[in-house]
Amino acid sequence: MLGWHVTSVKERTRKRILEAALRLFSAQGYERVSVTAIAREAGVSRTSFYRYFQDKRAVLLALLRTWHDLMEWIRRSGEPEGGSAWELLEAGGLGVIDALSATPVLLRAELLFLHLAAHDEEARRAVAETFRAARAAARDLVELSPDPVDADSLSVLAVALLEGLLIQYAVDPEAIDPAALWPRLLHLCQGTPS
Repeated sequence: MLGWHVTSVKERTRKRILEAALRLFSAQGYERVSVTAIAREAGVSRTSFYRYFQDKRAVLLALLRTWHDLMEWIRRSGEPEGGSAWELLEAGGLGVIDALSATPVLLRAELLFLHLAAHDEEARRAVAETFRAARAAARDLVELSPDPVDADSLSVLAVALLEGLLIQYAVDPEAIDPAALWPRLLHLCQGTPS
């Protein structure tokens, strides 16, 4: 499910615990999930759980780091070439939508991360770092364009639009199609017909 390459038994067990926690947190909410439930879902004992993580909060913070790593991977994987700043943002945004749509539990997890960021300073810092990485990725795309644009402002706009779209999709996936809406929203921002 989570897209990292795992080789050792220890890494596979850690990954199982993280995936189990992500499924449970997304389905039941962070507060309702116990260490025992995570261990059971991962197919490990509580003792094994504690070999990998100090507590449930440590699992959450590891998931936030994984979320950030995914954003960094998307950022580095295949920047489109040429085109206007808007075309580059469209292609980059569609890449993010494709990656996250392939793993719906990550979309639901984003809602959990945002909720917890309001109540936990370390979670807030981790989410803020992920947003900084997303803005940097958007800025990198915009700067590939020959267009004279305000890359910082345009990257903030792009991340705000994309995050809003992804949050709406996570909450109500039947209501909207982010891959279809993303280009249309960018055209609206430009004042051009879609």
